[in-house]
Amino acid sequence: MRKGVRSQKSGVRRRGAAAVASIFCLLSCVFFLGAQQPQTAPAVKFSANSQLVVETVTVKDKSGKSIEGLTAKDFAVTENGAPQEIRFCEFQRLDEAAETPAPAAPASAPPIPAPQPAFTPAPSQSQIAPEQPGNIRYRDRRLLALYFDMTAMPVPDQLRALSAAEKFIKTQMKPADLVAVMEFDSGAIKVLQDFTADRDQLFMVLDKLISAIGLGNDETTQDESASDTGAAFGQDDSEFNIFNTDRQLSALQTAVTMLGRLNEKKVLIYFASGLNLNGVDNQAQMRATTNAAIRANVTLFSIDARGLVANAPMGDATMGPPGGSGMYTGHSAGMYAANFQRSQDNMYSIATDTGGKALLDISDLSVGIVQAQKYLSSYYVIGYYTTNTTLDGKFRRINITLKD
Repeated sequence: MRKGVRSQKSGVRRRGAAAVASIFCLLSCVFFLGAQQPQTAPAVKFSANSQLVVETVTVKDKSGKSIEGLTAKDFAVTENGAPQEIRFCEFQRLDEAAETPAPAAPASAPPIPAPQPAFTPAPSQSQIAPEQPGNIRYRDRRLLALYFDMTAMPVPDQLRALSAAEKFIKTQMKPADLVAVMEFDSGAIKVLQDFTADRDQLFMVLDKLISAIGLGNDETTQDESASDTGAAFGQDDSEFNIFNTDRQLSALQTAVTMLGRLNEKKVLIYFASGLNLNGVDNQAQMRATTNAAIRANVTLFSIDARGLVANAPMGDATMGPPGGSGMYTGHSAGMYAANFQRSQDNMYSIATDTGGKALLDISDLSVGIVQAQKYLSSYYVIGYYTTNTTLDGKFRRINITLKD
């Protein structure tokens, strides 16, 4: 009996050890299988930076006629002396023929005027539509932006500038022209109309501007505000004029930056009654504006909205009589003429520094718009990825030549 009991206990012990061994083996297998499962590798990302440089070039023969049919193989591009590989080359053909007017309807059947669509001004600065891949909206088009600086023009000059714009759109606009209307007033840039060839829409925009003239606008001229007559809020007028001129130039810089979204050549026609810089105080903003126009491939054409002016030596009836001995020695008259000349010199500088022209001392302001129109002739758009990826903010000398 004791042997049987002892044998039975031994069998129980053996079975218990076997069960423990089986559990240990099972846990080992589970741990081994868990260790063999592949771990999820982190996603690998590759990034590359490239700088696309787009330039425009005009090729003409000796007679001044644009040469067509050239390809990327016909051009050679160097950047600071280093040759670059041209990736694309497109020709923009701008029609020079004037649009033929539509035949007039017979007198017996007067035309029925079509209903005009409702005009809604642009609520923000983002109405200059950027180009999208595959979008050929601006292909073979001449881009002209009319920019009215209302803060730098009295009411008579504003009317003269807007009338010149209407004359150009009515009689001098060509089929290849696309016109945009921009305004600087109340401290903000307003894009009243994106580039369009719709004359009716442009007339609606200009008529709205004409009807709004004089509603809350100051009738004083810029020459009056330039005189330092006293103190205001602890600062004299000359210091306020420095700030106002910086705002004008900064707004112009914002406008050319908005136009820089388009790869084609652009011309901005700047209407103002002179541009008064205050010595060297505004030179930094002046240079920043011209640099922004060059980077955005925008050419400025400035138009003096005062037209041909014959000023009285001591000023007209809009300003008070000068005092002191200067009115007898000619010093006051000389300073008045010098300030007027300086305001035109600044408009000339901002235009020529960007490759454009200035229209001064001409009452027919539409001549300046026609000059900008003739400036834009057929051209090539050339693009390449620069081999110099250093972003140091320095200008680079780009040379585009014909191989033959």
